Amino acid sequence: MEEYAEELRTPPVTLISLVGCPEIHPLISTHLHSQQPPINTLALPDFSNISVLAPSHKDTPIPYSPLGILKRDWLLKHRTRVPAVAAALFSSHHVSGDPAQWLHVCSDLENLKAVIRGRNIKLLLIVVQSTSTDDISEDRMIALRKRAEVDSKYIIMIIPNDASELKESLNRLGGAFAELATTYYKDEGRRIKTRIEKKSFNSIELNIRYCFKVAVYAEFRRDWAEALRFYEDAYHTLREMIGTSTRLPVIQRLVEIKTVAEQLHFKISTLLLHGGKVIEAVTWFRQHNASYKRLVGAPEVIFLHWEWMSRQFLVFAELLETSSATIQSISSLVLGTADRPLTEWEFRPAYYYQLAAHYLKEKRSCLELALSMSETANEIDVSAESVIPSVYVGQFARLLEQGDGFAMQPLTNDEEYIRYALAEGKRFQDSFEIIALLKKSFESYSNLKVQRMESFCGFQMAIEYFAAGDLTNAKHFFDCVASLYRQEGWVTLLWEVLGYLRECSRRHGSVKDFIEYSLEMAALPVSSGTGIQSFRFKECGPAGPANLSRREIIHKEIFRLVGGEPGLASDEDNNSLKVTGDQPLHLEIDLVSPLRVVLLAVSCFS
Repeated sequence: MEEYAEELRTPPVTLISLVGCPEIHPLISTHLHSQQPPINTLALPDFSNISVLAPSHKDTPIPYSPLGILKRDWLLKHRTRVPAVAAALFSSHHVSGDPAQWLHVCSDLENLKAVIRGRNIKLLLIVVQSTSTDDISEDRMIALRKRAEVDSKYIIMIIPNDASELKESLNRLGGAFAELATTYYKDEGRRIKTRIEKKSFNSIELNIRYCFKVAVYAEFRRDWAEALRFYEDAYHTLREMIGTSTRLPVIQRLVEIKTVAEQLHFKISTLLLHGGKVIEAVTWFRQHNASYKRLVGAPEVIFLHWEWMSRQFLVFAELLETSSATIQSISSLVLGTADRPLTEWEFRPAYYYQLAAHYLKEKRSCLELALSMSETANEIDVSAESVIPSVYVGQFARLLEQGDGFAMQPLTNDEEYIRYALAEGKRFQDSFEIIALLKKSFESYSNLKVQRMESFCGFQMAIEYFAAGDLTNAKHFFDCVASLYRQEGWVTLLWEVLGYLRECSRRHGSVKDFIEYSLEMAALPVSSGTGIQSFRFKECGPAGPANLSRREIIHKEIFRLVGGEPGLASDEDNNSLKVTGDQPLHLEIDLVSPLRVVLLAVSCFS
């Protein structure tokens, strides 16, 4: 989830603005932050700063087909720049002062009202008294209320120097803010719902955008049921765009759709788990996976699909792991339906971490192929330098200099986007991320005491370490896996692991380990077939397939080495293995040694 922006990862928090009397702002902000739920503040020290609350020209309703689905900064804007309530703070001396001071108060109030009216922001007044003896006439308070056009309960008196009175005033203030904010978010949601119900637009993009906005406003007021309903509506409507939208080039269109789908899926999954609906969340993930798994896109950028798939599994694993609703006893759940029952593993983060690693490996291999086939490999990095995320989620644009500033130009064709995607792909070392994912899965299976799956992940991790040249870590995990495979009697799998261990020993120049692993492989009861391979991606590891011919080759290597013949140097290193009188070989074979079987075989046939 770290790749997601904070405003997407965390629930929306009410934002209010404080204008004027800056010395009181920390006092109010601290109290509002301590509330449950908390309220964030946008502090404006003076009324001359209120222009930041005014709607920009970008907020104008879009009458025609929009250029994208979701605005990238809309959620952040409503969390940090668009308050639900604006609180005007005035000193009691100014409110009750001479006509000039009163006119200044009225002028500031009118200016603030004019600014917030464009966004329907609610208004609240705070009158700051220096002492409890400060007297404001009833007529002046009535005039202030009428000028502000607010109910009397939304005019709060605060005396900072009176501790007992201050606490009560802050509690009233917090309640008033919460009430007005709820009204604001409800009104905004209702306004957009009216557009959806009246179908006052002919754009599927706007339908999705409006559903998303209604859901966010519902989250602001903690109406989780309505938020979930509209996120789901947006998700299902988005699915209808596939194969029908022609607004963008083909590749970029699918990238945008899948990026938006990812955000909507994340919100839906989070709300389901937040509500303790674990079965529903797992079922939803399964449906999400089924809906998009086959939408691989163009062959040139198929690696983007596998990267996207990996991220779906990673994020859901993290959600399951961190959710307070994670079920400890799977047996107590009704696992799905009779038609499509859920498996126990689908409730375990380890399962999702493992598949996240699997899809990331698919991405890596596809990216390597795409880079090898690219005719413009030397131009990729240069042409991609000026490409940045666009103003819409899932879109990208080229940043161009215009005079003293910059402007964004949409990518007009998929070739530009492909070059950018390839350049971005080259920047990351996927092996480290694959190892990290496998390690999470390995540790999770270990905690669950699921030894076979733990060993499977350990084996995959060891292969990654081996490929990265980290032979120490590779040998550690290969040894752990080999121990289980010996116990289980899995000959073909053990052969493959021992082949890797044998190669690690060769590269390290360890004669003793090399001969021990070789002898163990030579004693394995392999079949006489010549084409038997591992079931994993039809790979056999450094030792080749487990058959009699390969075993015979290993026999001969051992005899040559023990006989003092030179050779058996590693391809990667210059460590030549040899046994001489100056470097004798001693093998220790006890009751638990894997070589005990070898010793018995030698004893029987010698």
